[in-house]
Amino acid sequence: MRIAALLIMLVAGAAHAGPWPLPKGAGHLCFSIEGAARDGSGAYATLYTEYGIGKSRTLGFDLGVSEDDMDKAVLFLRQTKPDKGRAMVQAHELGIGMVQGEAALRTGYSIGQGINFGEMSGWIALDTRAVVFKDSYGGLFEADLTVGGNAQNGDKWMVQLQMAVPTDRDAYAKIAPSYAFRVKEGRHLLLGATAGIVGMDTTKVTLGLWQSF
Repeated sequence: MRIAALLIMLVAGAAHAGPWPLPKGAGHLCFSIEGAARDGSGAYATLYTEYGIGKSRTLGFDLGVSEDDMDKAVLFLRQTKPDKGRAMVQAHELGIGMVQGEAALRTGYSIGQGINFGEMSGWIALDTRAVVFKDSYGGLFEADLTVGGNAQNGDKWMVQLQMAVPTDRDAYAKIAPSYAFRVKEGRHLLLGATAGIVGMDTTKVTLGLWQSF
């Protein structure tokens, strides 16, 4: 269970936590802010927190704020499927709240598995989310493919491919490498970057804090 909690904390640093459940009574909070690499413009802040409520269920809150307005505020519940002895873990998620200024319903499906890089443990996960807007009847599909590892000194690294297909504009894809420095037990400082590869060409720098409790 401790390994699962560490895995979920890492994946959550990108705002979505993968399929691994938190033990009942355990939680984490992740805060990050990103801005353009040159001048810090286009700042975007996220606050993501999860709490294990037992029976492989996780309750969470996903908040995103841009320079101009609140981008999203979603309360969600994730249910992890029994693994039945298999290494691959799956979970379904349902959330309600506000996305891009509209009331929205968000559903998600995640799948992940622990892997090894020589003597280093790690993981690979795919997180998918579909958002349906109440008023405009528009939608948004997102998918994040994450590969990460745990260094022996407690630091962690992660590379994520972030993809989105909105109904009101062109699809885009970004790559987001990051490294988390262990400050103390249960706390990491994150340094990362995000670069557009399809549908955008911006590069941003990310700073964050991950705290488990």
